[in-house]
Amino acid sequence: MRPLFLCAAVLALVILPGPAQAGPTWLVSPPTVDGESASLTLFVGGISEEGATLKVSSIDVEVDGAPAPAPKVSEPFFDLAQRAAEADPAWKSPLAVGLVYLWIKETPAGISDSILEGAQGFFKRLPSRTSAYATLYGRKRQPIPKLKASEIGGQLHDLGYLGGDRPNLGDAIVVDLKNLSADESLFKLLLVVTDGRDFTDPAGEGPADFAAVASELGKAGVRLLLVAFPSPEADAEQSARNLSDLASQGVFYRAVEQPMELQATLESLGQAVADLRRIQIDIPWAWRTFGGSHKVRIYLTTDGKRRVVELGKITLTVDAGRLVWLGALGLAVAMLAIGVLLFLRFRAGRQSEADEDPILPATHALIRRGMSPQRALAELTRGFPESIAGLARVDESIFSDPRYPLLQTRAGRRRFEEIRALLTQRDSEESPLHDSLFAVLAEAITAQTPARKAAESIAARLPDDQWGALSRLGLEDLARALRQASKRFPVLGLPRSRGAVLDIQDALRAQTGSSLAVAWLVRAGGPGRRGETLRLRASRAMVGRGAACDLILGGDEQVAEQHAVISDTHGEFAIEPLGGPIKIEDVPIEARHPMGDGDTVEIGQSRYVFKCVTTGNLGKSTGGIKRMGRRA
Repeated sequence: MRPLFLCAAVLALVILPGPAQAGPTWLVSPPTVDGESASLTLFVGGISEEGATLKVSSIDVEVDGAPAPAPKVSEPFFDLAQRAAEADPAWKSPLAVGLVYLWIKETPAGISDSILEGAQGFFKRLPSRTSAYATLYGRKRQPIPKLKASEIGGQLHDLGYLGGDRPNLGDAIVVDLKNLSADESLFKLLLVVTDGRDFTDPAGEGPADFAAVASELGKAGVRLLLVAFPSPEADAEQSARNLSDLASQGVFYRAVEQPMELQATLESLGQAVADLRRIQIDIPWAWRTFGGSHKVRIYLTTDGKRRVVELGKITLTVDAGRLVWLGALGLAVAMLAIGVLLFLRFRAGRQSEADEDPILPATHALIRRGMSPQRALAELTRGFPESIAGLARVDESIFSDPRYPLLQTRAGRRRFEEIRALLTQRDSEESPLHDSLFAVLAEAITAQTPARKAAESIAARLPDDQWGALSRLGLEDLARALRQASKRFPVLGLPRSRGAVLDIQDALRAQTGSSLAVAWLVRAGGPGRRGETLRLRASRAMVGRGAACDLILGGDEQVAEQHAVISDTHGEFAIEPLGGPIKIEDVPIEARHPMGDGDTVEIGQSRYVFKCVTTGNLGKSTGGIKRMGRRA
């Protein structure tokens, strides 16, 4: 049997969440398919802020949104490689590593020695057959031909200094990248040791475009480990900008001051790579048989904190012979399958995909509470961040669905359309976030404000549509918005800012609060003063002519002593006839019936407009989004 092939993996190598100053860094290799063991294989590891191995206490896998069986976790990468090399003399390491470092006489005392000793210690900790590429640079660069990790240490000690009056970092990285790109190894790392100075771009003027260099590294599947030491004071400002741009794609980045700190960081990074663990995820029978695309997500737990790594969609194909066999089998059972499908359709009936989405009953409940379109959209974004976009594509049949009676009224339907229009309008904008929000984010990140307090400040100082738009943004849109805003608020362009804003985004979605529901009737016709407001002051208000009623409607002989009761259950209002007839939107009702903001109500000879409003964070309150998921 020919093996399955991995056609596409969205991420070649993942590093989370950004520079070391923002938290730990996670390395995940591209996944491969092992046809013999029928498993998906990849390497996973963590690096602390100081560059040391981050111990992972548990690894969980989710496939297509459902938990997958526990993965098989191997010993550290170094031990695994050593065992494989002993068993097979032709075994090749799946890792290739590039090294770029500044090598000039003018570096601060002790730095050059620390670079050599640290680089030698880095490669000593890797499997000996790991492919290694080194490029020294000063005013020019000197690449070293491909070596093994076990050979590179001695080679570096034999090389003399380069001219260093105008160091050229960008060109050296491009040279090393070409070597790494041509290498056939499974995953690739580039270790850069620099002070950040660069004096020539491809046009020969000024520093290179390091944001573009970082982008090219990402496209090639090469991920960066960046260690920096102080540059001369005259070039410090430009060097800092170069390093910030180079780290913009989310990398391990640490700036050190002392030579011993530099050497220790390099050696620790080598150990962290050596400590990568291979994990194997069993491939279900259906994958092996039919191929197809499947979304894979990994959860890593360390220090009691759980982090998610998105592998994206993994696509598998089967060989042509298997496809022919499957086609013949499918043809043989086609008639039986058609009969079974027809029978099941007859039993189940037709039900659209939109009907199953819990966001619909949630929207219906918010409209019933009389919530404004802006606030309703913010609440729905908080409760359903993954499916909020689908609200704009709901089929028109929803307006005749008996489960959502409020959407059959003019007022309810109008409010639903307002929410959808607002969602469509915002999603069509290039960036739904305003400078006022970016200013608050920049202020919070500069002051290192905890995410929860920053979220509270945003919710208190800005309109609902702004924090709602922020909580709804996906990773790519958020990164794009921060890059655009960094022109006006430079702190938002720092690599650590993305992780901080993600934490604030999570805090916004998790905000708690209390809710308050208020309702009243406005007289629109009949006996009495037109426009008169009748406030409902209890969660269960008796309406009628009797003195014991909570809402006394005098002057109308057609109103019974106890005509009806209006109740409020966690912000959901309903009216129930008792001793007299009731009409809602000109339709007589005989049992308890929900009411929404703007409904017309006929009691006796009078006509009223029902008004209600709910304030507070409904998403986590007693009558909030959790309750909305039930059928109306």
